Amino acid sequence: MLPAFRRNAVHVRTGLAGLGADAGPLQIDGGQIRDANQMERFKQLAIPVRRALKATDRVSFAGALAELKTLRPADAVAAQWTALEAELNGTVNLGGRKLQRRLVLEGFLNAAAFYNQLEHDRARSHDRADEYDNFIQEWGTAAESLGAQLAEDAARVIVALDGEIAAALGEPEILPPPEKTPPPPPDPKEPLWKRIWMLIKPDSTP
Repeated sequence: MLPAFRRNAVHVRTGLAGLGADAGPLQIDGGQIRDANQMERFKQLAIPVRRALKATDRVSFAGALAELKTLRPADAVAAQWTALEAELNGTVNLGGRKLQRRLVLEGFLNAAAFYNQLEHDRARSHDRADEYDNFIQEWGTAAESLGAQLAEDAARVIVALDGEIAAALGEPEILPPPEKTPPPPPDPKEPLWKRIWMLIKPDSTP
């Protein structure tokens, strides 16, 4: 579990770093002036954080922490996890009702993880709602700000555990990005001219 958790933590670190990227152009979205790239940046963070917070996932924080404790004490990061859990179990008033912060975070992570700007714009043009719109309509724009902050808080606790695991395993604190999968070998039955064409043909993607 620890190696799998560490590989997922690479994406958490990348997502956190991406939050500091240059803001996109401002646009009016649902009556709000917002950074057009905000949800795309949070998408990179939401996907790995969402997995780490899911107890049944093989990269879950709780499972990795339990395994780390079999190797060495982990009091500091365990205390951070306990504090995060307490915060998520606390409540907040949104949309005229009291909600657990955990539910707000889950809703935000789902909205961000499945966000697609093209699909979002297409849904808006047809007067439909996507996952993000449903999240905003249910709890309001204040939930987006709270969800974003909770996602960052969770990400920093995940990174802290990753650092503890690295020390326990004697590995670099920050793992290098995974190597790209090499292309499959050419089919020996494929004509030579076709193999050459596949190497030199212009890229047709936009």
